[in-house]
Amino acid sequence: MKTKIIILFLLTGIYLCRSQDFVNLDFEAADVSAYGSGPAFVPITNAMPGWQQGYNDGSPLGFGFVFYNTVSLGSPAISLQGPGSLSTILQGSYSVIMQPFSSTIAIAQMGIVRSTAQSLRFYASGSFSVSFAGHEIPLSNLGNRPTYTIYGGDISGFANQSGLLQFQGGGTLDNIFFSPQAIPEPGVFGLFAVGALLIGWRLRHKTR
Repeated sequence: MKTKIIILFLLTGIYLCRSQDFVNLDFEAADVSAYGSGPAFVPITNAMPGWQQGYNDGSPLGFGFVFYNTVSLGSPAISLQGPGSLSTILQGSYSVIMQPFSSTIAIAQMGIVRSTAQSLRFYASGSFSVSFAGHEIPLSNLGNRPTYTIYGGDISGFANQSGLLQFQGGGTLDNIFFSPQAIPEPGVFGLFAVGALLIGWRLRHKTR
C-alpha cells in the first residue's frame, strides 16, 4: 500500500515542481477566506497549497477536496483546521488533521532539499512516518509540549536532491521545516537525562 501511494504521488506531481523549494510546510498559506469559519469542503489547492493528497486503496480522497474546520465521522479524511475550529491548532493559525480509520492516507509534495538542511523537523500529535524519495526517515523525539511532540529526522544525506516528501499516518500535523541543526545522537539524549537526574538529586540533597 505504501508503495502504491508513492507511485501515485510521483505520477501526479513530479512534473509540477521538479526542482523547486518546498512550500507551505507550516500550512499557513491557506486561502479559505471565501468559506468563512466553515465547516466546508474546500479544494486542496486552496486549503493546502503545494500539497497533494494521499490515496486510499487507489481512490483519491475527496476528489481533490479536504474538510475545513470539521472532521470525518468514520471515513478516511484529511482536514485543515483554522480560526474558529474546535480542534487544537499546534502552531500559527492552521494545522492539518489526518484520519486514516484503519486505512492508509498521506500528504506529500515534491521539492529539493537544500545543502544547508541537516534535519527535518515537525510538530505532531499522533503517529506519523516520513519518507523522502521513497526512503523512510528514522524519527527522534526532540521534545514534548502540552499538545504536541517535536519530531526530527536526519535529512543531510539528501542534500541537493529533488524528491517526494511524504507524511503518512494519523493525528494532527504542523510546522514542518528543514533545519541547519543536526539531530543529536542518541547518546547525547542519554547524557542530558543523566545530567538532569544528577542535578535533581543534588538540589534535593541540599534541601535536606
